[in-house]
Amino acid sequence: MIIELLIDEVQEAQKYTNFVILMPTLPESYNLKNITLKKETNKQRSSIRYEIHSKGKVLRIKQFFYDWAIPVITADTNLIHQGKSFEIEGIVGFIGIDYKGNQAASFCRWFTNIELSVIAGIFDEKEILMILQSLKAVDNDSIRTIGEQSYTSCSYTARYNKSKWDTDDEVSRVTWYEANQKIRIEESLRINMPTTYNEFFLDSIGYKENETGSEHHFLYRSQEDFTNGFWLWIAPRELSDPLPQFTGHNIGTRQSWNIKKVRGSILNIPVNEIILCRQNTKYRSWMVHWEKDNYIYHFYSRASVKNNIREFQLLFLELYSK
Repeated sequence: MIIELLIDEVQEAQKYTNFVILMPTLPESYNLKNITLKKETNKQRSSIRYEIHSKGKVLRIKQFFYDWAIPVITADTNLIHQGKSFEIEGIVGFIGIDYKGNQAASFCRWFTNIELSVIAGIFDEKEILMILQSLKAVDNDSIRTIGEQSYTSCSYTARYNKSKWDTDDEVSRVTWYEANQKIRIEESLRINMPTTYNEFFLDSIGYKENETGSEHHFLYRSQEDFTNGFWLWIAPRELSDPLPQFTGHNIGTRQSWNIKKVRGSILNIPVNEIILCRQNTKYRSWMVHWEKDNYIYHFYSRASVKNNIREFQLLFLELYSK
């Protein structure tokens, strides 16, 4: 059920969501209208929507916890093509066109995914970024009680084991655990996951034993901003997404990647060949894929202002330090 809210009721709405609600502080020429809340229940995910009106122009902002597909890592959830990356307070977002053909932007703070869509008129890029920069938590305590808590404790998918599209997927297929819980890592993998790496800490672990082998997910988040992070998914070939089929420049339409095959030794990965993918944006994301002993490994890093694949060399060395 969707509930309409008055502006002074938004802080009360925080208790019904699993993400930090963010509201803008804007000049008098901007008006906030049509605030609606979808409360979390065991049958639906929570979200909040509102419109910002200014001089005949209107944009809509939707906020929710994005916890399907590659949760936490995907930074441009509502864009239909590769957007232009931007940075606000060390967090990277993207601006472009959404699935309805509207001007759009995607941004994130903590577990709050922010999708902006222009539904009337035209907002210039500077104005859109000003609006996103003005977003602040309606309840500062929610940053500590939700934004800085683990994926396992906040994620709807993790808590209810329900996929977004009512079909089994890699996120809902496994059981999620806090990082301090003891999880049996498949001995044949011969891997060692550190609890911390540079500014990142191990936030949550997804795990399930299957007939063909064990499936593992390891989510790391930044202890500086609790937004940036990386994700390692290890699964038997039968359960995994396949390795990328093509190499070259500007591969893909939803996102654009430069993809090449290189020696595993470049990143301290003990295989002959890895597939290295670099996003074609100013502030880029990285993906690394490889196969070893019937398991496929997928490494994803969120787009970041200081993201260089070389920063992860020591992580891969530690991964195989057993």
